[in-house]
Amino acid sequence: MKEITFKELAERREEEDLRLIDVREEDEFGEVHVKGAELFPLSKIRQGELPEPDERPVAVICRSGGRSAMACKIFEKEGFEECTNVDGGTMAAVDAGEEYVERPE
Repeated sequence: MKEITFKELAERREEEDLRLIDVREEDEFGEVHVKGAELFPLSKIRQGELPEPDERPVAVICRSGGRSAMACKIFEKEGFEECTNVDGGTMAAVDAGEEYVERPE
């Protein structure tokens, strides 16, 4: 499984059409998430549901990197060709003060 930092993710998103899947639960996603992230909870993935694959490489993010690592392993096993875990997750984005992290007011 490949891993990248949030900074590397931001750079990569500027250069290519990267699919970002957030595997946290809906309430967590609603609190704060990276713009452009697609919600697909790990709980669904563990039940055998998977997002529809497409041609884009996939980066998987969660709160800090643990759940996304689990999801990447499942995605790879299920045939997703390129899956990268975002080490540090959404909290790394928040800590970095990234402007494209949304927070409720």
